[in-house]
This record gives sequence, structure tokens and C-alpha cells, in this order.
Amino acid sequence: MNERRSQRFTAVRQALRQQGMAAGVVTAPVSMRYLTGWSNPSKRFAGLVIPADGDPTLLLPALEVEEARSASSIRLVAWHDGEDPFVALAGLLRAAGADSGRISLEEADLPVGQLRLMAGALGLKPAALIDAAADLTPVLSAMRECKDEDEVALIRQAADMLNPALDAALASIRPGVTERDIARVLEEAMLAAGADGVAFETHVLFGPASALPHGSTGGRVLERGQVVLMDFGAQYRGYRSDITRTVCCGPWPDELARVYEVVLAANLAAIAAVKPGVALDEVDRAARRVIEEAGYGEYFIHRTGHGLGLEIHEEPYVVAGNAKVLRPGHVITIEPGVYLPGVGGVRIEDDVVVTETGCSVLTSWTKERLSVG
Repeated sequence: MNERRSQRFTAVRQALRQQGMAAGVVTAPVSMRYLTGWSNPSKRFAGLVIPADGDPTLLLPALEVEEARSASSIRLVAWHDGEDPFVALAGLLRAAGADSGRISLEEADLPVGQLRLMAGALGLKPAALIDAAADLTPVLSAMRECKDEDEVALIRQAADMLNPALDAALASIRPGVTERDIARVLEEAMLAAGADGVAFETHVLFGPASALPHGSTGGRVLERGQVVLMDFGAQYRGYRSDITRTVCCGPWPDELARVYEVVLAANLAAIAAVKPGVALDEVDRAARRVIEEAGYGEYFIHRTGHGLGLEIHEEPYVVAGNAKVLRPGHVITIEPGVYLPGVGGVRIEDDVVVTETGCSVLTSWTKERLSVG
């Protein structure tokens, strides 16, 4: 087990003792990835058992053993099809002294059916297990918030893969192409640049559809004078990047050209506000103030950003009312937007890591207002 993962297990064990729990059970694939380097790719049950005093054990389907072994040196216990994995899980929990239900669970990611099976294997009623258990979710979420140097390096690499994708898309934008055409170009270029896959569903929206912040990419055909909003990301070794750029096919319509400059100013103002000790609410406010003063406040209809890492949306969130303060290692998106119904929308998004003295922007593709095609 490498040093960083060993430190993570030590932190989990400390949290378990503080909760008064004998063991923790990790079931969310993203949490397993963070702690072991392996995440469960199937619907078959896998559970990472972490005793408050003792070494962790990963219970997993037999057909996943070789892949897990190549990713981690953690102790593995395999179960085969036809066997009940919850019997094996109960045995591991009893060995850790958690048979009475003193277990910390990932409540946000544990299906009710699995909770019932776990309780039954321990000889407990589900309600009794719920009463005795603690929640491990906030512990792991807090641990994952601040990225270490290796994690930031992986996110930076994922961000670098966005540049050739946008270059390829720019060369392909012309009247007559469809949203799906441009989405395909973006995704193929990311894969060619070394991405393991997409970070999330690619969004390419033309013209009036760009006023839908989470609109669906479809068969819309691009016309001259329409904006092209591209929101996409790369996944690399489990870590994700996220970028949005908005360009125009041909000359920009006057109002959307004004909107672009407002959104760009909001993006830059929010990035300038990012530094240790600043509340997330203040960063959101920095972007929102610019847009409101320009008269477009009612058309900025979402938060300014979100945390980024093993998941595309994770803590911390750049949103009004969030008093949590930024710390070195936080990686967040800054993505203000203005959306004019029936006309079009502009969003400009960057990935930013908080440093000891300020921040560093990981996404580097130009934010110049471009006319193409």
C-alpha cells in the first residue's frame, strides 16, 4: 500500500474511533477508488471493510480479483456467483467487533436492499442497524475535498486534453454540421489525446438551445449567426476535467456579443476572488455582481461552480449562502452564464485549484470571443 493511501486509511480509522464505531463499510465505487485505486465496475456487491483498529479488507466478486490486485495491495476476499456476499461481509464485521451494528456506512450510497441484507446477515433488524450505525459519507467527502499534489497533477493532465479537442471542434464548426457532429469531434479528440473516457455527457448546443444550461445534444443543424456552446470534460485515471467555451458561427449577434463580454468579466472576477480563507459564497457573489450590474442578473440561473475530482460534481460548491472557506488543494469550477430564452446563452467555465497564496487556472484554452466557420 502506498504512503498516501496508508495515510487515508489512518484518517478513516481515526474518524471511526471518534464516531465510536468498530468498523466502516465503504460501498460507493468512487470511495473505493480513492482509498484503494480500484472501483467496482459491476452491479455485484463489493464492500471495503475498515476496522477501527486493524487492516482493511476488500470483499469483492471473484471475477474482479485480478483487476483489483493489479491496482492495490490491500487484502482481498472473493465471493463467487451462487454465494451470499453478505454472509462473508458479516464475518469480516464480526472479526472487527462490529457485530452489534457499530458500523459507519456510506448512507448516501447504500441501497435499502443492501442495508436489509447486511442487517440480516448480522442477525439484526434493519431498524436496529440504522439506530446503531453512523454515517461515513461526510468523513470521506471531507477527505476528498482537498486534493494532494498527485491528484492535482492528474486533473491538470485531464484539463490539458481539452485543448486539442477544442482545436478540432473549432476546425469543424461551419453551417450545416449538427450538435452531435461537434460532440463526436470533441470526444474523439480527447481520446486521441490520451483520455480514458469522457468526464460526463458532452453538451453541444446551437443557437436558441444554448439558452438551456443543461440542454440535450441532438440533431440541430448549425446556421450562420448562431452561437455554439460546448460543455465537456475528459476523464484520466479516474480524475475529471470540465470546461465550457462559447463561440459563434459567423458574426456575433450584437446582444450576445455584449453578453459574452459580461460573462467573461464575471468569470475573471470570480477567479480573482479565489484564495485561501475566502468563503465560497463570496466567490459566487463576485461573479453574480458583475452580471447583475450589467442588467442580466435574472438570466444567471445556476451556481457559479462546484468541486471537481473523482466525481464531476463534489464538495465544495460555489453557491450563494455557502460559508465554507476555500483551502489549498480545493479544485473548483468557475462557470458563470447568461441565458436569454429564445435567443441564446453564453457560459465560460474554467477549472481552478486553490494554492497557498491564491489560485492556479488549470484550463488554458483561449477565452477570446471567437467567430468561426
